[in-house]
Amino acid sequence: MRFLASLGMTQEGDFLTNMTIRSRLLLGFGLVCLALVAAPLTMYMVQSGRALRSANLKHAGIAPSKALLTMVRLQQQHRGLSAGVLGGNTMLEAQRAAKQTETDQAVEAFDALVTSEIRDVALAEAWRRAFEAWRTLAHGVSSRSIFGQESFAAHTALIGDNLKLLDLMLDYFGLSYDPTGHDYHLTMALLVHMPTLTEFLGQARARGMLLLAEKRITLADRTALIGLISNVERQHEYMARELDKAVALNPQMKTDLGHIAQGSMLLAQMAINLARTQVVEVEMPSYSPTDYFALFTQAIDGQFALLDQAMIDLEGALQARMAALRNEQMKTIGFMALVITLAVWLGTVIIRATKQDIAALTQSEEAERRHAGELKVTVEERTRELRAVNAQLEAASRHKSEFLTHMSHELRTPLNAILGFSELLRNPTLGSLNEQQARYLTHIQASGKHLLVITNDLLDLAKVEAGKLELHPEPFDIDKAIMAALADIRPMADQKRLTLTLHTETATSPLTADPVRFKQILYNLLSNAIKFTPEGGRVTVTARTVQRVWGPESGNNSRSDPGPSTPGHGDFVEIAVTDTGIGITAENLIRLFQPFTQLDPALAKQYHGTGLGLALTKQLVELHDGRIWAISEGKGRGSSFTICFPLTPQARLEMVGR
Repeated sequence: MRFLASLGMTQEGDFLTNMTIRSRLLLGFGLVCLALVAAPLTMYMVQSGRALRSANLKHAGIAPSKALLTMVRLQQQHRGLSAGVLGGNTMLEAQRAAKQTETDQAVEAFDALVTSEIRDVALAEAWRRAFEAWRTLAHGVSSRSIFGQESFAAHTALIGDNLKLLDLMLDYFGLSYDPTGHDYHLTMALLVHMPTLTEFLGQARARGMLLLAEKRITLADRTALIGLISNVERQHEYMARELDKAVALNPQMKTDLGHIAQGSMLLAQMAINLARTQVVEVEMPSYSPTDYFALFTQAIDGQFALLDQAMIDLEGALQARMAALRNEQMKTIGFMALVITLAVWLGTVIIRATKQDIAALTQSEEAERRHAGELKVTVEERTRELRAVNAQLEAASRHKSEFLTHMSHELRTPLNAILGFSELLRNPTLGSLNEQQARYLTHIQASGKHLLVITNDLLDLAKVEAGKLELHPEPFDIDKAIMAALADIRPMADQKRLTLTLHTETATSPLTADPVRFKQILYNLLSNAIKFTPEGGRVTVTARTVQRVWGPESGNNSRSDPGPSTPGHGDFVEIAVTDTGIGITAENLIRLFQPFTQLDPALAKQYHGTGLGLALTKQLVELHDGRIWAISEGKGRGSSFTICFPLTPQARLEMVGR
C-alpha cells in the first residue's frame, strides 16, 4: 500500500511538474510573440500617427490661408482705387469707400482666425503690426492726408508684409513641404507663386491707375511699369511650371483646373498688353482709368478663381489622405490581432509537442557536442579568413595613402606652373590686360590657390595616415604666433565685416612645437569660424595656460567635456576659437572631425568645402600629443573649437604617464 501511495504521489508530482513547464513555455512563447508583433505595430502606429497629424495640420491651414489671400486681394483692389482717387479721379471715391469697408471686414475675419487657431508668437506679432499698418493706411486714404505715390508705397509695403506672413503660415501648418510631391507642387504654385503674381499685377494696376488719373508719365514711371510687366510674366511662368508638375502627379486636376488656368492666363496677357499699349508706349496717357482698373481686376480675379478651385482640390486630397491613413491603421490593427491569435494557437500546438522535443533533444546531446566541435573548427577557419581580409584592408589603406601622396605631388607641379604663369601675365612688362582679362586672370589665380590648398591638405592627410609626416618642434612665443595667424586671416574677416578679438593669459610661456603646423592649425580654425559666421558677427580667440589631466574618455575629441581639470602652475596652453556662426547640432558633433564629411547637405551649396580641414587639424594636434574638441549650444548659437598643447616635451611625458 505504501509503495502504491508513493508511486501515486510520484506520478502526481511529475504531472504537476509537466504542467508547470508547459505553462511557463506557453507564457514565454506568448510574450515573445507579443514583443515581435508589438515592435513593428508600435513603429507603424507612430509613423502613421505622425502622417495623420501632419495631414490634419495641413487641412487646418487651408482656411487661414484662404482668408489671408482674400484680404490681400481686397487690399490690392483698394490700392488701385486709392491710386485713382488720389490721382484726381473723384468718380471712383464711392467704389473706393465700399472696397475699404469690405477690406475692413476681411481684416477682422482674418484677425479672428489668427487669435483662435494660431499659437505662434512671432507670427501673431507680425500680424499685429500688419493690422495696425492697415488701420493707419486706411485712415490716411479716407481722410486724403497722403498723396497717390505715398498711398501706393504704403499699400505695396503692407501687402508685401502680408505675403511674408503667408510664408510663415505655410511653414506653421506644414503646407510648404510634402514628401508625396502632389500637394507640394500645388502649394508652391498657388500659395507661393500665385500671390506674388497677383501682387505684381496689383502694382501694375495701381501704378497705371495713378498715371492715367494724373495724365502724366515720366521715364522712371515707364521703367517701373516695364519691370512690373516682366515680373508678371516671370511669376506666371513659375506658377505654370509647378501646376504642370502637380497635374503630372494627378491627371484629374487637368480636368478640374485646365479651363480656369487657360482663362486666367488669357486675362493676364490682355492686362499686360493694355499696360504696354496705353501707358508705357504712349507719350501722354489718356486711357480711361476705370476701364484700366476693370480689366486688371478681371485678370487678378481670374488668378483667384484658379486658386479657389485648386484649394478645393487640395482640401479634397488632404481629406482623402486622412481617410486612407485611418483605414490603414484599422486594417493594420486587425491584421496584428489576427497574427496574435494565430501565434497563440501555434504556441499551443508547439507546447503539446514539447515533451517529445525534450526527449529528442536529450538523445541528440552527443550530436550537438559533435556539431560544437565542427563549429569550433569553422570559427577558427573564419577567424583566419577575417585576419587575411584585415591584412588586405590594411594594404588597401596603405595603397590609398600612397596614391593620395603621389597624386598630390603630381597635381602640385602643374598648379605651381599655372600660378606662376598667371602671376607673370599680371606683370605690366609683358603687356597690359583689359579689364575682363584681368578679372579672368584673378579668378584663375584664386581658383588655383584654392586647389593648391586642397592638394596640400590631401598630401598632409595622406602623410599622417601613412605615419610619414615629420614635425620640427622648436620653442616660440605663443602670443606672437597667434597674432601672426590673425594678421593673415584678417582680410577674410574684413570682407564679411567680422570683429576679430584676442584675449591672452599665456604671459611669457614659450611653446615647444612645430611653428609651421601650429600656424596651420590656427589658420584652419580661424578660416572655418569666418566661413560659417554671417556678416557683422564676431570671432574671439582666447589663450591661457592650464594644468589638465585627461580622463579615460578623453579620446572622444568631439565631446563637449574634454575631461576633468585640476588647478596648478600650468603645464599646457589652451586656445579657444569662438564664433557667433551657424552652430552645430548635438547629433553632428560626433561626425565633426571625420574626413570628407560635411555635416548638413543643405548647406553644401552655400558653404563650399572638401571636409578635410577639421580632420587634418585633429591629426596635426594629436601628433603634438594635444587634444581638440568642439562645443555648441545648437543651430544658430555659434560654436567654440578648443585645442590643448603640452608646453614642453617633458609635460607631454608627464601627461602620458598619468
